[in-house]
Amino acid sequence: MNKLTSILGGFAVIAIALVFIVQFRPNAGQQMVESARCAVEIRGACVSSGHYWASYRMLAPRADAEVLRQLNFRKITAEGLVERQLLNEDAKRLGITVSDDELNEALTSGRMHVSMPLAPITMPDGRVIDPRGPSYRGLGMTRYLNVKNRQTGKFDLKAYEREVRMVAKMSPQDFREYQKEEIIAARMRDLVRSRAVVGEAEAFARYNQDKSTATVSYVRLDKRFFADLVADKSQKAIDAWVALNKEEEERQWNSRKSSYLPECRVTRHILAKIDQDNADPADAKAKAKTKIDEAKARLDKGESFADVARAMSEDGSAERGGLLGCVTKGKMVKPFEDAMLKAEPGKVTDVVESEFGYHLVLVDKVAKDLEAEAVGRAEVDEDLYLKFETERLTAEAAKAILAAVKGGKTLDQAVDTYVSELEAKLAKKDDKAKKDDKKKDDKKDEAKKDEAADDSPVRKHPQRPVVESSLPFNSSGSPIPGMMPGSTAATTAFKLEKPGDAADEIVQLFNGYAVMVLKEKKPAAKEDWEKDRPMFMARLLEEKQEDALVAYISRLRNTLGTEIKFGGAEFTTEAKPSKEATEDLGE
Repeated sequence: MNKLTSILGGFAVIAIALVFIVQFRPNAGQQMVESARCAVEIRGACVSSGHYWASYRMLAPRADAEVLRQLNFRKITAEGLVERQLLNEDAKRLGITVSDDELNEALTSGRMHVSMPLAPITMPDGRVIDPRGPSYRGLGMTRYLNVKNRQTGKFDLKAYEREVRMVAKMSPQDFREYQKEEIIAARMRDLVRSRAVVGEAEAFARYNQDKSTATVSYVRLDKRFFADLVADKSQKAIDAWVALNKEEEERQWNSRKSSYLPECRVTRHILAKIDQDNADPADAKAKAKTKIDEAKARLDKGESFADVARAMSEDGSAERGGLLGCVTKGKMVKPFEDAMLKAEPGKVTDVVESEFGYHLVLVDKVAKDLEAEAVGRAEVDEDLYLKFETERLTAEAAKAILAAVKGGKTLDQAVDTYVSELEAKLAKKDDKAKKDDKKKDDKKDEAKKDEAADDSPVRKHPQRPVVESSLPFNSSGSPIPGMMPGSTAATTAFKLEKPGDAADEIVQLFNGYAVMVLKEKKPAAKEDWEKDRPMFMARLLEEKQEDALVAYISRLRNTLGTEIKFGGAEFTTEAKPSKEATEDLGE
């Protein structure tokens, strides 16, 4: 009985296979109506719109239309088919194909293939899209269809046909031809990947590069510090610079004059911030209110607005006596603007509450027309002059500190020397301070020396030069906050031989420069390598395989020249979903 059951079961399997093959013979079964239009033409070979839309649906079966637009998904689909065609062409050269049995086995497993591009894509507007970037992760080149019977768990031809028509909107025969080209392309990718190898010495060198760490000492020279304390902001210095750079000054003024005309208000403010980190919002507001009330009391006693702003304001304008410049309507938050527009020139407003905290506002004057232009030009001139002057001063200071370190000083010594010399220069400019110093006896001077140093504007400035230490970083890390993109500071640090060695060049930051000195280098531990070796070598091999595949496809693409044509914008440009498109995509 068992033998008879086995024989009958064997006949059933053969019958299913025969039906599957018959159903898949050319022109057999029901055909889905699909346009014969070429979505892409590569060297005269046509990739049909049917293949295009099948790939589009399989890559993103349930993605939001807006997401697809942001990802340039139609272009991604088209470029994936370009790469598929190039791989199929090269497969013919190498004699790589897929037999009917292999194709049947793949289709009955439910594991279907779809092509995503791997090489970077240059868009018409010049942007370069990296299909391997984070935005496209999770869009793999396989898609599983439910082709098995739920009760038996075996391949079900009807379930397969239903899935093909629903997902790809193709007839089973067309889908078979579509998958044949996809499987050949997948085999070519696997072949190229298989050629990549990783030796243990190579892997350890890379591991050591990734896992070795360094720490550095550094000092940041911030342009804001030099703008506030070092740059000569006298009208004479500004006028001299403008006289030599009149063309640039005129260009800048023309680009900014709408910010001043026809009317602007020369405005100052004192800000008491509401601490957003305070767990008790009521307490945070109460503290800020107390502070602004203290500022108001000092003003009421006759202190100048600028002095109180320098002492108490929690805004970046504090160093300038609270000066915001000549402000036009529409530039400030509404509560502040309302108070500013109602303010009588020369009189301090009542306390104003905004989303940032509590303000006291003072309008020095209202400038209109020609006067507004004069005030605006003066501000533009000063901004432009300071932009170039602080760039020069910051770079010079960084180079001076670097030279001192190269001359044998530690970074701390070099910075202390620079700060002390700067304090001395600033003291010489302050005639009143020098006269006051002469009135004090030597004993008092000595007793107050340290206190005066601590109270100097240089040492009180929030962006003053101070020596800092980095966190441990590797050769691709970021040792110093605020470095410009493309900085080689990390690799430079690893080239330094011993602690105390300084980088040969200053490091460019977004808002200044830095001087960097090696503090410590720590190589990767051998015991860590032994533990991490299997996983690290596997990851490095995968990385090399993908790099080899991208390089291979890029070489194939480089042979194309102008021999690629897209069938229309609908195959390269995502459009807003229309009724027809929605129906076409089966949504």
